[in-house]
Amino acid sequence: MSTIMDSVAVGTKRNFSTLVDDGAGRNGRNVPRTPPAGPSQRQRTDTGGSYAMNSSNRSTPRTTPTPTPAPHDYHRIFEPNASIVLIGIRGTGKSTLAVIASVACQRRVVDVETLFQEATGFSTAKYRKQFGASNHNLRQEDLLRTALQAWDKGAIIVCNGSSLERSGQALLQDFSRTHPVIHIMRELSSIHQYLEVLNRSKLEDLLAFSSPIFRRCSNYEFYNMSETKAAYSIAPVNQPSVPAFLTLKRAERTFLKFLSLITSQENTRGAVQSAIPPLQPGFPLSDVVTELRKYTCAVQVPLSILLAEQADIEDLEFGSDAFEIVVDPVELDPHLQRLASERADQISRSISRVRRSTVIPIIYHVMPTSGQISNRLSYLEHVRHGLRMAPEFVTVDLSLDEEAILEIIRTRGSAKIIGHLHAAIDWYNPFWLQKYETAMRLGCNVVRFTRPANFMDDNAAIQSFRNKIGEQPRTIPLICFNTGRAGRRSACFNQVLTSVIPEALRESEDFPSRVESNPETSWITAREATHALYASFTYDPMQFYITGASAGYSLSPTMHNVAYKACGMPHHFQTHQTSTLNSLQELVRDPNFGGTAISLPFKTEVISLTHSLSRHARAIGAVNTLIPVRHLYPDGSIPEDLELFQERNQAGPIKALYGDNTDWIGIRACIRRGLSPANAVRPNTCGLIVGSGGMARAAVYAMLQLGVKNIVIFNRTYSNAEKLVAHFTRLVSSPSSTALLPSMINQGPNPIFRILQYRDDPWPSDLRPPTIILSCIPTHAVGDSPAPNFTLPKPWLESATGGVVIELAYRTLKTPLMKQIREAAPQSWICLDGLDLLPEQGFAQFELFTGKRAPRRIMREEVLRSWTDDQGKSDPGMVQMRLEALDDQEP
Repeated sequence: MSTIMDSVAVGTKRNFSTLVDDGAGRNGRNVPRTPPAGPSQRQRTDTGGSYAMNSSNRSTPRTTPTPTPAPHDYHRIFEPNASIVLIGIRGTGKSTLAVIASVACQRRVVDVETLFQEATGFSTAKYRKQFGASNHNLRQEDLLRTALQAWDKGAIIVCNGSSLERSGQALLQDFSRTHPVIHIMRELSSIHQYLEVLNRSKLEDLLAFSSPIFRRCSNYEFYNMSETKAAYSIAPVNQPSVPAFLTLKRAERTFLKFLSLITSQENTRGAVQSAIPPLQPGFPLSDVVTELRKYTCAVQVPLSILLAEQADIEDLEFGSDAFEIVVDPVELDPHLQRLASERADQISRSISRVRRSTVIPIIYHVMPTSGQISNRLSYLEHVRHGLRMAPEFVTVDLSLDEEAILEIIRTRGSAKIIGHLHAAIDWYNPFWLQKYETAMRLGCNVVRFTRPANFMDDNAAIQSFRNKIGEQPRTIPLICFNTGRAGRRSACFNQVLTSVIPEALRESEDFPSRVESNPETSWITAREATHALYASFTYDPMQFYITGASAGYSLSPTMHNVAYKACGMPHHFQTHQTSTLNSLQELVRDPNFGGTAISLPFKTEVISLTHSLSRHARAIGAVNTLIPVRHLYPDGSIPEDLELFQERNQAGPIKALYGDNTDWIGIRACIRRGLSPANAVRPNTCGLIVGSGGMARAAVYAMLQLGVKNIVIFNRTYSNAEKLVAHFTRLVSSPSSTALLPSMINQGPNPIFRILQYRDDPWPSDLRPPTIILSCIPTHAVGDSPAPNFTLPKPWLESATGGVVIELAYRTLKTPLMKQIREAAPQSWICLDGLDLLPEQGFAQFELFTGKRAPRRIMREEVLRSWTDDQGKSDPGMVQMRLEALDDQEP
């Protein structure tokens, strides 16, 4: 019995089965020839579709298997611990992704190929050669069935194509009704480079043949983008080569975000909860439902733009709250009446590129079609394929018949459905209200109505319609504006996910033709929409500060000011250097006070001035961000989450102060960036923190969020270290700790804390050497105190796998500690510093201050360009190296 791809692989050095399994391939193992577990008792001549073939009839023409049709009744709602299956040909990175998921999710990896070798003593290729293809296929089917039954919960199952004869396809299709089955893809060049022996044209045929079959066996799809360069800025400058694991950091973040989405379910408040948390730290806006925030923008980008290799995703999404991929339906494959593989690949790759390069949610929008049935089928197939990529939002054409709309809603998984309609019908017509009610009844999460405008008066009519919707007893978020040049004003004052266009596309020569071909194309940019809100006095210019005893050196003002300017916000961020917090009262009296960053030495003292703290600031016991509250609940309590963000950018009397902490977010992001797979957090992982002030508290909290259970504190004042340990011992022992620290759930005993009093103290014998080390003390002289010139005792640096060392200060970069680490173990230790931390925590601070996503690349660039040491000198070489590496960092 041949495998499903033998007909394509004829004439190559190895047939498909050899390529999709590890048996005789590049990474295959020479398994000793031992008696197999035996051919299946159920010897058959055919498993459904493949032409029986053995070594004596290799040249006989063969037919390919007839795949069972892909079901359209995927509900994509799974039990939280449902096992996940990864399928695809060799070279797509399934095994690497499985390990990434296993470490992050604490799940077992089950490789069907490994099971085959353990059960038979043979690789699949050798077994097939010795016992025939029919016996091989039966054995594969039995093992696949056993694996799916035995590990249906809590596992990551890796399955190669050699298991997917027709019976194997049926097994996976049935499994996909209750479990995520993910087709892993990769670009042709990367697969070709990995396999080494298959010529490119044969590989193209192989992929064209295999992709439809893998897609029919799966309910999700992940395009594994290859990384060619690492984030060099986080590696030691004298390191001759960058550790290979750094090239996987973006893939790790993207894949875990994908898994988080496919295992997500909405709670009663509309927020999404996932069995697998995303790798991205919990930025403030992560807890706020996008479609409920006010005056948000969604940038519309045609698929054709994304297909160009030079497309800059970060530049395209700049200033937006969501990224809308606009797809024009094309004709289906005339034989299968499905998307052609090339078209499906284009969509999958483009969605993956966007997700890899941005943190904002994706809206997948297929342009509605009209007329022939074939156009409707093409539209539905494009939407179905988009759902396989787990976008956060998917639009559905409300002019479809209700059964078609319900099918999309039933199979949406975690994606939220935007009921979409564009029509040249007057806003006073009852048609719109009827369509809105229909969308709610069918189960849409959001409604988007647009209408072409010819006159400015059309903008008045739309407000009347919005008011009518607001009077309804039950509502869902409404996106509603006029299109065209005359509709720009209504778009600016639409409150939910207003469609905008990237500035580069609006200024391009073909913009008029785009408008002509797609009347729904936006006429405004995100910057113009933002500017209109301030020009109309909807929003007010705000004053922001950094408050501290030595704040004059801070790079925060320049970082935030350049971000405000780029986004079209008339805010201003300045330094407030003071020896006492009493002067903060003067700032708060200003009706345009927007908030202040809190620097040393006030991060704990400022708590006495706050009226409420975020759960993170309360857990840490330190505040680095203070924002004003201008509206209280009737009972006098302070709003949180959504309500707190709704009043950003609006001046007025201040009634309370709210304290938060973003330092831990930046620290956690830096740890994750520098931590290798060999040092992934496990129950015996140990972290070392130098210091006991506000930054040290944030560092302990970041480690706890990552699941570190053994934390050692070293501080020159022992009593301060004792206070820190006492604080967090109480925290992890409290009943609320599991909700606050999700990484602690079902992870065994509570974390333990140790204190080292002196540098010559031996490392605790019952703890492993630390793999995460954070220095939270100044690197420069403070007042009468000289620079500490701190280095680590050698016994504290004996981790065989190295680790990550982060010096949180940035006034001096070439510190004794950094020099020590780079010279002691340049290959196994990764060094990061305050220039890595400052932007990361600044992104979260920007969200708290403005209620908008931060322009990340711009803020990173400004920090690097503005940096000088404590002598006022820059380091052009270091700055240039880091600037060049920005494109390769995680978004």
